Amino acid sequence: MTKSLLNITDLYASAEDKTILQNLNLNINQGETHILMGPNGAGKSTLGNVIMGNSQYKVDRGSIFFEDEDITSARTDERAQKGLFLSFQSPIEIPGVSISQFIRTAMETKEKIRLKAFRDKLKTVT
Repeated sequence: MTKSLLNITDLYASAEDKTILQNLNLNINQGETHILMGPNGAGKSTLGNVIMGNSQYKVDRGSIFFEDEDITSARTDERAQKGLFLSFQSPIEIPGVSISQFIRTAMETKEKIRLKAFRDKLKTVT
């Protein structure tokens, strides 16, 4: 049976008293890859920030479950410890840190991962 990794139900979110996300539903199962596409201002970045618990955004209604645990009210650091992280399409370059090192470090907040296992996981999504 396929296990749900991320499940968002009936999500309404706002910033500065302006509703940005309305009635958003999304389910991502383990092993799936999803891409969010849309014009500027469609809410893609807002969704990422809401999933991560950015305090500049408010969940007005709905729920966010990660690995069957309700994280709707969890702090950003708690979400990161569970393995969630946010990276941008064109991240700021940090001298001496590659994108793969960044992703591996983010993944290791949840559990240590051997380099070979990490590379194998990268191959499955590239």
